Amino acid sequence: MSSMRYFPQRQDAGQAQAERLRGLGQLAASIAHEVRQPLAAIALNADAALHWLDHDPPRLEQARAALALVASAGSHASAVLRSVHGLASQSPGSHHTFAADDAVHDMLQLLRAELLQHAIHVEIQLQPGRPPLCADPVQFRQVITNVLMNAIETLRHTHGRQRSVLLSSRLDGGMQHFSIADNGAGIAPQAAGRLYDALYSSKPGGMGLGLAICRRIVDAHGGRLWHAPGAPHGSVFHFTLPSQ
Repeated sequence: MSSMRYFPQRQDAGQAQAERLRGLGQLAASIAHEVRQPLAAIALNADAALHWLDHDPPRLEQARAALALVASAGSHASAVLRSVHGLASQSPGSHHTFAADDAVHDMLQLLRAELLQHAIHVEIQLQPGRPPLCADPVQFRQVITNVLMNAIETLRHTHGRQRSVLLSSRLDGGMQHFSIADNGAGIAPQAAGRLYDALYSSKPGGMGLGLAICRRIVDAHGGRLWHAPGAPHGSVFHFTLPSQ
């Protein structure tokens, strides 16, 4: 009889340990997901730099530009690691005021090699004269990158028309509204309701974390993230964040 008094305590301890292990597993998966893009950018641009150096004579200016992108992607990967750890520990992000358009162009530069590799045309329509954004700049880049990477993944399997992405922004009251539209296959109706669920993915081999992380970031900033069908093809992801 006396030994049975300790069973609930052992059960609680085992449950707590299982929850910690699940939390560590999700943290590890989140890190793997979020650093995948900057690591891919490092590999692609390092290969490009070697390609330019192998020219006769070497194309030093192009190689230097590619290596600058390698350094930028490495810095972004380090910042993303800190951001993911902060999200997992539910610590508030480091909010600053910054020019959103500059951050968008920075991320497009890091994705340039991948966009070229898959022959994806990007059109940018950023409304001029908008006030600075008040947000965590690393987390803002994470949202842009995750949504763009989803568009790239979709467009890789699109044939019979030019692959294109339209990235636009505008001021909507006190919020800045960003839209990323692709002309891929679109989102299957059975997947639309679960896109933002952690560990759910409609893509083979997908980790199901990108949009869940995006929604968590946008919600924490007091914004909103949603999607809609594209016309005549694809899908459009929208998110809002507060201006200064």
